Amino acid sequence: MPLEVFMKSISSLYKDYLRKDLIIFDEKQLEIISKIKGIIPKNFGIKERIIKLFYQRKNISKGIYLWGKAGSGKTMIMDMCFSLSNINGKQRIHFQEFMIDIHNRLHEIRKNTSIKDPLNLVAKEISNEVDFLCFDEFQVNDIADASILDKLFNLMLENGTFIFVTSNIIPKELYKDGLQRDRFIPFIKLIENKFLNLELSTNKDYRRDKLQNVNTYFSKLNNETDKEVEKLFDKLSNGSSIERRELLVKGRKINVDKHAMGCASFDFDELCNNPLGSEDYLAIAREFEIIFIRNIPKLSSDKRNQTKRLILLIDALYDNHKMTIVSVDGEPEEIYSGKELEIEFKRCVSRLHEMRSEDYVDSSRID
Repeated sequence: MPLEVFMKSISSLYKDYLRKDLIIFDEKQLEIISKIKGIIPKNFGIKERIIKLFYQRKNISKGIYLWGKAGSGKTMIMDMCFSLSNINGKQRIHFQEFMIDIHNRLHEIRKNTSIKDPLNLVAKEISNEVDFLCFDEFQVNDIADASILDKLFNLMLENGTFIFVTSNIIPKELYKDGLQRDRFIPFIKLIENKFLNLELSTNKDYRRDKLQNVNTYFSKLNNETDKEVEKLFDKLSNGSSIERRELLVKGRKINVDKHAMGCASFDFDELCNNPLGSEDYLAIAREFEIIFIRNIPKLSSDKRNQTKRLILLIDALYDNHKMTIVSVDGEPEEIYSGKELEIEFKRCVSRLHEMRSEDYVDSSRID
């Protein structure tokens, strides 16, 4: 896609969001879009062109690092670029999920070969698969990740992968106070020197503004509720491109029906009819900002395991003060009719009531 067409498209998409009341006009967001256009290769997505361009122009930025406060529109801008790119070799992935894949690949190579530098091979594999790589909510907490990021990113950039990163953290503050941080400093220099560093400095939290007067508890399971929940998901995710994904927790896969801009939508069956536990639900609470749980049915004594899992799920979301939207067959008191877990479920009832309150919604944790 030629640059002028790409930028016209992204401007048109921004105007379309405005027209649909999905976003509020923000001059700072437009400034970011204007700055981004200067480094996106004209034939965006053609790897040979990208590599040639980078070798011919040593000073051109090889990626974008967009940082700013939560709810400022960083993810929306990245998603706009991602959705408009006309290539098959593109990937939008949460950074932690990406690093799990990297470590798994390294493990397999070390186990099955005698290659001395497996990271070089892994980086080439990634670049062969992906021309345009997007990381949302970038942060580094693990020394195992911190110690290899500089080399990994350098290799991917050299192999022609264009990287777009969003984060709440300015580069120089990444992995602050982390173990052996001196080994991480070269990666910070890489971000500062080879990426276009942009701050989206708006003081507005547009995501939180949209939570005003939002209904988070739908007490009927019907087509009308499905439409309302769908509409709310689109609103809170700014109409961003929606994707399915798998969340990995110690080898267990949790299917996420829909994921966009930190919003995740699950069906009750996925979360409570499968053998999941507290660790899985805590992983969901840590991974996503706003969680939708659809189609919670009435439960009786013969649904003991599902009931126990629902209690654990609500506990995890409540303890992490997560914004939670649910569609339920009835009010909280009507969900469980059994006797065995009656006392335990009273806590779940109380928490469901509190989680739908205005005070809880206003103070929910949205990073």
